[in-house]
Amino acid sequence: MDATIAEYSHGTGRHCGSTSLRNLATHYGWGCDEETCFGLAAGLGFTYFELPESPHRGFIGRPPRIEETFFDLLEIGVDRHEGEGWRTVRRRLRDSLAAGDPVMVFTDIYYLDYFGSDTHFGPHSVLCVGLEDGGDTAVLSDTEFDERQRVPLERLRQAMNSTHGVPLSNRHLVVTDPEPGRSLEEAAPDAVAEMARTMLDADRATGPDGNFGTQGLAGVRRFADELPSWVEFDDPQWSVRFAYQNVERRGTGGGAFRQLYADFLESLDGSGPALPADATERMNAIAADWTDAGETLKAASERPDTERMGPTLTDVAETVHDLADREQRLYEDLLAALESA
Repeated sequence: MDATIAEYSHGTGRHCGSTSLRNLATHYGWGCDEETCFGLAAGLGFTYFELPESPHRGFIGRPPRIEETFFDLLEIGVDRHEGEGWRTVRRRLRDSLAAGDPVMVFTDIYYLDYFGSDTHFGPHSVLCVGLEDGGDTAVLSDTEFDERQRVPLERLRQAMNSTHGVPLSNRHLVVTDPEPGRSLEEAAPDAVAEMARTMLDADRATGPDGNFGTQGLAGVRRFADELPSWVEFDDPQWSVRFAYQNVERRGTGGGAFRQLYADFLESLDGSGPALPADATERMNAIAADWTDAGETLKAASERPDTERMGPTLTDVAETVHDLADREQRLYEDLLAALESA
């Protein structure tokens, strides 16, 4: 059975999660741009993890689950599903789309043929906005592409069931009550505080992914501690190249997501919570230095011998340790300002 949301407006963006939220905001009239969605999702973070094969390490500059945080802080009704059989998921896709509700699905891009990727990478969130060809083709709204993408439903099933990295287990979300219980202004202080506390305290990472990798500033420092030893991997060039991509590409918005968050802080200037006057300037500088570190990693990945690569990785590690210290001071200052307001 076909079911397509004709009135849905697709748009691209900088990061999959915040763009999917922005597109839902457009669909339901919440009035949020992408930067605001990212900030209200307490989207800045750091997750550092091991992989069973090359690239042997990975990280992402955000917590594992920002989308749920967005709905919680704005008190938007949403049904969360995970671990169900595919027949149940397929039926929910059909029923939700027939009712005019996009379904946020979490995928591994390896199985989304339009990416042409030979690397497993997820969770990549997209909105399913249609079923065609008797329900055998899924229509996806993906941040990376100007047009809606179509994939065989079987490939979407594989993408939603990937066990590479975070097991996805058919994870998906459907908005059930699109009327926010809190305004953006009410939610913003709590969102900034949640981000800062989670970065400062890795034990705050909760939920099914709470034990995945090392979270927050502890993850940043673990990355810096281990980076010089990456020359011992069997394919250090790819591991280092993947690190560059996780700083500057793969939907980060630049600077390991720090630039996206700096833009959110700038949007709050003068109208949001009482934050340190230099908070946006400091986050912009942190983002720029993450970008520089990423470009250095890119250059290091192009060196064929580890003897030349090793000293560069040591230099980047020192830079990342310094960035962790600067981020810690900023997050402590943000919390102090919010608590004294």
